[in-house]
Amino acid sequence: MPWITLLTQLLLPVLLLGWLALFPAAGALAFALQVLSIGLVLFGLSLAALWVVPPFWLPYLYALVFLSIVIWQLMTSRFPIHGLWQASVGSTGLIAVVAGLGLLGGYMGIGALQGRMTPNSDVVDIAPPFATGHFLVAHGGTTEMVNVHLRTLDESVERFRPWQGQSRGLDIFRITPWGSHMNGWWPKDPARYTTFGTPVVAPCNGKTAKVVDQFQDMTVPEMDSDNKAGNYIAVDCGDFVVILAHLRQGKMAVAEGDPLRVGDFLGEVGNSGNSSEPHLHIHAQRGLPEGAPLGGEPLWLTINGKFLKRNDRLQVP
Repeated sequence: MPWITLLTQLLLPVLLLGWLALFPAAGALAFALQVLSIGLVLFGLSLAALWVVPPFWLPYLYALVFLSIVIWQLMTSRFPIHGLWQASVGSTGLIAVVAGLGLLGGYMGIGALQGRMTPNSDVVDIAPPFATGHFLVAHGGTTEMVNVHLRTLDESVERFRPWQGQSRGLDIFRITPWGSHMNGWWPKDPARYTTFGTPVVAPCNGKTAKVVDQFQDMTVPEMDSDNKAGNYIAVDCGDFVVILAHLRQGKMAVAEGDPLRVGDFLGEVGNSGNSSEPHLHIHAQRGLPEGAPLGGEPLWLTINGKFLKRNDRLQVP
């Protein structure tokens, strides 16, 4: 939600950096804990949060400002260095609160780092599903901290079983070179998002195994939870199937059985199905089960040999 984004990725970092710059804790230990706690919050947010609004480059700016403030404080000795803890009661309470946030940030950061580890089994490689442009991965990686799709791997939840094929998938936005992906602040019209209407191309040689083109593109942030994939194309790549979902209604360029070569035009990204805003969902699976086409054995996916995780960028020339 936009207000959560504003709070956690804009307001919170700015307040913490301002606190460190203007009100350094008195005492070496107090100052060290203040610095460590703020650093862990920024660490966790930079790796676990989705940086599309605000853009992907903002965490790097936060890190630069953070290091600059710490160096400035140490070089100018703007805090009392005698004694370990000379902070006031109010400052001590604030440090304790931020230390708690720091622990949460550390947990988030570690989970995100673990999610960036390339799997060593069940991996298939494809070509980019786009002809050209700059793209950013919203969901991708090997932990739920960075890839919400992994929740559907839980076989104990019956409602997940028809969708388990998408458990190791990717959600991808199209962005400008500077990271913008919408015209306005969370507009309702999907056409005002950079991703909407982006051409989608065949990511492998093979044939069209299935085409679904019957669902309307939803107004943001409405979602069709009854038809999660929305309009989609299944491409038979030989040993595996690639599903490209949330496509634009009425823009399919292929029919079932059509032979495909890498780069062949398939359709356009839309906002159909269980999609909060325009993006391409892509995943690989074994088979295309009758009655539950997205229920095949899930496979990890690399694009041109690269394992993509949340906030990774993909540029297709």
